[in-house]
Amino acid sequence: MVAQLLRLRLRVLLNAFRRPPGQAFGLAVVLVLAVVGAAVLWFAAPALTDTDGPFAISATVVIGSWLVLASLLLPLMLVRREDLPPRAFLGYPISSAAVCVALFVFLIVGPGILIVPIAFAPVRAWSDPLSVQMAWAAAPLLLLQGLLTMSLARRGGVALRRRPRLGRLVRVVGTVVLIVVGVAALLEIARRVPELLWVVRLGRPFYGMVGGLVDALALTPFGMLWAAPGTATSWVDDPAAGWRMIGAGAVLVVVLAVAWFAMTGAQLSATRRHPRPRRARAPGWFRRFPATSAGAIAGRSFTYWVRDPRYLAIFVMIPVIPALMLLALWVGGVPFSISVLVPLPVLTLLVAWSTLHNDVAYDSTAVWQHVASPTQGAADRSGRAVPVLIWGTLLLAAGIPLTAWGHGATDVVVPLTGVCVALLLGGVGIASAFSARFPYAAPRPGDRAWQSPQVPGSQGGVAQSMSILLTLLVAAPALGASALWWLHGGFWGWVALAAGVGAGLTAYAGGLRAGGATFDRRGPELLAFTSRN
Repeated sequence: MVAQLLRLRLRVLLNAFRRPPGQAFGLAVVLVLAVVGAAVLWFAAPALTDTDGPFAISATVVIGSWLVLASLLLPLMLVRREDLPPRAFLGYPISSAAVCVALFVFLIVGPGILIVPIAFAPVRAWSDPLSVQMAWAAAPLLLLQGLLTMSLARRGGVALRRRPRLGRLVRVVGTVVLIVVGVAALLEIARRVPELLWVVRLGRPFYGMVGGLVDALALTPFGMLWAAPGTATSWVDDPAAGWRMIGAGAVLVVVLAVAWFAMTGAQLSATRRHPRPRRARAPGWFRRFPATSAGAIAGRSFTYWVRDPRYLAIFVMIPVIPALMLLALWVGGVPFSISVLVPLPVLTLLVAWSTLHNDVAYDSTAVWQHVASPTQGAADRSGRAVPVLIWGTLLLAAGIPLTAWGHGATDVVVPLTGVCVALLLGGVGIASAFSARFPYAAPRPGDRAWQSPQVPGSQGGVAQSMSILLTLLVAAPALGASALWWLHGGFWGWVALAAGVGAGLTAYAGGLRAGGATFDRRGPELLAFTSRN
């Protein structure tokens, strides 16, 4: 069976050349360069015995680390399909253990055979007996590390086929890493090659960083097995550290082998489709809300808030408005401890009112789904209010402490919370009622946020003014109690909090109820309006 699988492996390798002539020629060139590189490394390794120890150590570490990095990064960057996937053997009477063993042998049949001379080249690079002994101990570990790393990286490259953006990022990062380490290796080798003295002159300012990079690579899994034999030389004379590196490399190889056999065995095990709850099958934000009408509308509204430029404009204005207001008040001579109290209530009113007061028009043609369902108006109103309430709560959670810090006293937290809660809840309630009763033409989905369509007879200005005035009227009790607290202090701060919460909840509940009833009654008219505007 193993012989049959080996013949199959050779056939798969030969089939790699059955492609367009240009691709086949490129593959042949790459293979020739790889063979030449492995041969050069094998025959050039003895030349290091005639050099000083520090150069031999640094050259071995940086070149070996680059090769291990290449065995990891190149498959991640280039491989997007597996030539012989383990699941191809599921239909045959072959045990999983036999397939795992055969596939492990496959790692060395093909381009992986070039890792053999590379792994054993350090044996020829050292003359010290203890260094040679360590090199012989590290060579099989280097061979297994390279084969297993390349195989696991190929599996990772195949997995990246489903994530093209992440694949592009891996290509960019991998290219940068290989270039940096490759340049460091070139600068290190150029010091001993007379023909490359011009490289030495160009890279002289970077030799300090190259030394630090070599020392760092020697402590990583990429370079510790390459650095181990050099610790037994007279320049380092720390063989215990070398044996510790070899022991750590053995542990690393065991971990890689366990991971490889586990992944291969998992692909050879039969799978079945496990039933999943409906929530897990829902896309995007819909799975984060209950499977109800209001939950579905809340999920769609959240999608608008994170994708639609008409909604995203609110997030752009949140940092701009406080800066402009504080600047204007500073120019007007208002102390910062007082002016800092103004931006948060304004931002709360903006978030609560900005899109919700005309959300039926913003929803465009999606309204027909509610009318055709038929969706209850209360569910429509409450679902659309959820994102605004969440964003408003986050704004208050961050803004109230910052405002108190800028004001210089924590006593302002209580009345400020009352005012902001009244503006948030009152704005959502009033806007929910107005959007169902007085919609006006709005930018279409995907249009710029500040694009205002000109429709004859539109009452947008009246609707905007009335909704803002009613929201301020809801917050008036909290504002009045806050003014009394500012003048007299005492319990008026708690009165402002109670008045703000009470008026806000009343306006919120009343607005949702009135808006839902209006939506139920005027469903056909709203559908006709959104189809025109």
